[in-house]
Amino acid sequence: MCHLNGLAMDRRQFLINLSVLIGTSVTSLNTAAIEAALTFDSKTIQPMFKVLQRNTIKAIADIIIPQTDTPSASAANVHLYVDHYVHQFMEAPLRQRFIQQLDLLCNDSPSFLQHSANEKLALVQNLDDHMYAANEQSLFYKQLKQLIVIGYYTSEVGATQALNFDPIPGPYQEMKLKDVGRVWF
Repeated sequence: MCHLNGLAMDRRQFLINLSVLIGTSVTSLNTAAIEAALTFDSKTIQPMFKVLQRNTIKAIADIIIPQTDTPSASAANVHLYVDHYVHQFMEAPLRQRFIQQLDLLCNDSPSFLQHSANEKLALVQNLDDHMYAANEQSLFYKQLKQLIVIGYYTSEVGATQALNFDPIPGPYQEMKLKDVGRVWF
């Protein structure tokens, strides 16, 4: 168990859920999410979401990818990546549905941000448990979670710290063909 700010989280279960998400969603990801990651610059983005919407995404992102020995999702500005993707790459009808579902979380009584840390965790866990249900909220949450994961692992923080990126793995060693044997193509 990993304890974050008084919240208990089973890392193994999180990793299993994440691998299921990535494994089942890789084929459904469109190239726009990757293109958005390539064009995203957190320093120059002009956020389009309202502050409440951004803060809600930020809170959910930090529950999905919390700070451990690596920075959290919000430290990687994933909430700004989601904003960039939704407003620059999502088609208008899909954007409207996405924002409507986000507003339900923001404007619910009480709103997502007004809940305690344990209640927020329980709400996200409930969304996660029902992610594959056939309803608008599940579709919204699945898209949001995909964007959070893509945004994090394509960010500098995610690629260099969370993934332990090593541009040149190991030292250069010259090898003679006679030592290796044959070269296979």
